[in-house]
Amino acid sequence: MTKPLFIEEIKVQNGRYHNLEGHAIRMDRTVRHFFRRPFHQPSLEKNLPKPPERGLHKCTVLYDDGIVSSTVEPHVISGVKTMGLVNFVPNVDFGYKTRNRDVLRAILDFSGTDEAIIVKDSFVTNATAANLVFEDEEGALWTPLHYVHSGTKREFYLKKKRIATYPVKVSNLRSFVRVILINAMTDLEDNVCVDCRDVGSLMDYDPKPVPPG
Repeated sequence: MTKPLFIEEIKVQNGRYHNLEGHAIRMDRTVRHFFRRPFHQPSLEKNLPKPPERGLHKCTVLYDDGIVSSTVEPHVISGVKTMGLVNFVPNVDFGYKTRNRDVLRAILDFSGTDEAIIVKDSFVTNATAANLVFEDEEGALWTPLHYVHSGTKREFYLKKKRIATYPVKVSNLRSFVRVILINAMTDLEDNVCVDCRDVGSLMDYDPKPVPPG
């Protein structure tokens, strides 16, 4: 039987890997769940390429019960101008970051926007490629209490108490000022965000293609 394959993306900036502890914790959680054994942080560090001394890069690690490959490529942070809400009904588990991201890509394509916010049971959860942080009128930062996947950057900011959790619903989303995207490659300071008033209306996702005509 073919082993499931998972992916980890790590920020590399000016010769330094970021948040290796957080990535190793997530990999350990995955390996323990699927392969019933631990994954230790030194196993990650010793398999990473030497980081480039200048610029922003992304290290992509593929692994099953051990490291399969690790590559480093230049990375450019992309802005987001449009964002939509997609009501996702199918019971798909996004709790572990598998290499296959077809469902998430399909949700994004369906939204017709630069990024899609996944809604489950009226609660705001994730974007397809990031966790979300909402800024209120006082400047406080809140990440949705409900999520389909808690990324390493979300967990890092929660641990540092830079953000707190709040049960964001579609009905109160526009009471916030803006929604900020964060992931392993994107920090709060990168300001990848959209005004909450500009987030599109909720759409019901239908995974079945509609026949022409």
